[in-house]
Amino acid sequence: MLRLEALLASGRAAGADLVEIFLERTDHLGVLAEQDTITSVSPAFGMGAGIRVFLGDRDGFVSTNDLSERGLMQALEQALGMLGLSHSSSNSSPFEGLQVMRDFAAAKLDWLDSCPSLAEATLKLLEGTCRLEHHGSHLQARRGSYSRDWQSVLVAASDGTFARDIRLHQSLGLNVLAADGDHRAGLGRRYGTSDRPDDLRQWDADAAAQEVCSSVGTMLYADYVEAGQMPAVLANRFGGVIFHEACGHLLETTQVERGTTPFAEMVGQSIAHEAVTAIDEGLSDGAFGSLSMDDEGMEPQRTVLIENGVLKRFLSDRAGELRTGHSRTGSGRRQGHTFAAASRMRNTFIAAGPHTPEQLIGSVDKGLYCKSMGGGSVGPTGQFNFAVEEGYLIENGQLTKPVKGATLIGEAKEVMPRISMCANDLELAAGFCGSVSGSIFVTVGQPHIKVDSITVGGR
Repeated sequence: MLRLEALLASGRAAGADLVEIFLERTDHLGVLAEQDTITSVSPAFGMGAGIRVFLGDRDGFVSTNDLSERGLMQALEQALGMLGLSHSSSNSSPFEGLQVMRDFAAAKLDWLDSCPSLAEATLKLLEGTCRLEHHGSHLQARRGSYSRDWQSVLVAASDGTFARDIRLHQSLGLNVLAADGDHRAGLGRRYGTSDRPDDLRQWDADAAAQEVCSSVGTMLYADYVEAGQMPAVLANRFGGVIFHEACGHLLETTQVERGTTPFAEMVGQSIAHEAVTAIDEGLSDGAFGSLSMDDEGMEPQRTVLIENGVLKRFLSDRAGELRTGHSRTGSGRRQGHTFAAASRMRNTFIAAGPHTPEQLIGSVDKGLYCKSMGGGSVGPTGQFNFAVEEGYLIENGQLTKPVKGATLIGEAKEVMPRISMCANDLELAAGFCGSVSGSIFVTVGQPHIKVDSITVGGR
């Protein structure tokens, strides 16, 4: 603590408005199973520090793996130098010392030891790929993956911020490729939670394998969808990836700073249908994007982004608050010490509505039901295209034949006003999000939603 206070005092004495130090230790394990063989085991360990200095609306950031007093001081001097400040010309420091530590890690010190061993993890993963073989047919490839990420962090800043935490994330994935003559289908599912050392032990490998094989078996012989403009019903859970990618990023102050969000001046205005309320929070127990504190030492909160179609606020970190005026929301996140924190999503979802999924489907004469979403791409201002991994035609208010090859194409500011109905079955799904501060753990989610009209790409 004394060494951290000396660094912070030195930075402030050099003329910096604020100095922030982020320290971390990490322990990662990745395991890959192909068919009935473990083909890769990837352990990784790391530690380091990131030092960020603010002056006016500018900042300088330097990371280092040298955690000695000399190494940290050298990193501080480099960060100061980016802003034209010099440690050698320091004056008396206005720094008043760190607050009493907020220790979120104290109850989590045994988490890493409580996780499954490598031997236990490999057996569970092979159980999953074995169950795929049992439930599936015409399977050409079976893959399973497991990752465990443990991270210990400490944040200290010259405004008195002093906090530490331990994070634990575990995820499992099953993927299959099926082929029968000219018919092909590939499909995968991923499951993930945070802060639960026993998560892998509780995983129902048989149920997960049965779900994957049932879906890929249906899609193997599906016809290709016809392209056109039509209504669509998107299923809950990972269906929320479209909102996350196409709209959620546009509600981060990072985008406001860049001038790449069409919603920058629209707080208090309608940007979506009145049926839509969207929330970002870091509080849901066990959810992949939950956290006890963000990577700037602030506790998370429930942030209502859109309420009844009206834009309420943006997600903001320390730099976002400084440069845009939007107050911090506990959303300063980073992959690790080599990245400066930025405004990022946590658990982001469209809230549940009053309808049943059957009512949404029943309101469509002819359209597309998207049971599972796959990969996609998003432009800088919200243009998107996402593959539909598992889809079905809706005809006269009923689900009929399965279809494949569908792609949803649109733009956030055009599609959001067309989400006219939300069901009552909100669920969340684990995912990974890449942006300016690296790849982080997030949750996407929604209930079933109805989009009145969207472009469907196909044959």
